[in-house]
Amino acid sequence: MKITVLVAALALALSGCSGWHEQAGVGECARQIDVNDTSVNMEEVDCSSDQAVYRVSSREKRTMCPTGDYLDESSGRSRKTGKTRYCYVLNVREGDCLKATNQYFQRVACGAGTRKVTKVVDGKSDRLLCAGEDSKTYSQPVKTICITK
Repeated sequence: MKITVLVAALALALSGCSGWHEQAGVGECARQIDVNDTSVNMEEVDCSSDQAVYRVSSREKRTMCPTGDYLDESSGRSRKTGKTRYCYVLNVREGDCLKATNQYFQRVACGAGTRKVTKVVDGKSDRLLCAGEDSKTYSQPVKTICITK
């Protein structure tokens, strides 16, 4: 039994399979598995969940994300498909409160030490819309998110 499990795990590792990433599509939601880990390692969560702080905006065979403040992650390389780049945008609404740890955000109850999403503007990518607040801008989809510092 142990040998079968070991062989299956080894086969997955060699094939470049990395969990939900092989099926993850644009529009699906995710969260960072461990916010204390500085390497991006996302897992899928339901988009209606409070944990769904990120959304896949791009899943392509490229070396970089489109212009913007994306979190990006590349999947393992497989012989057939090569390396896939996943680009994540913040999945937040005005009024959401966030806690920042490393480069990640978590949605939390508002209170001391939290940051608040003050504006979400779809269709424009312009830091000036945030009037001095922290801004996250994206070109795909075109969006600006303003967050208190």
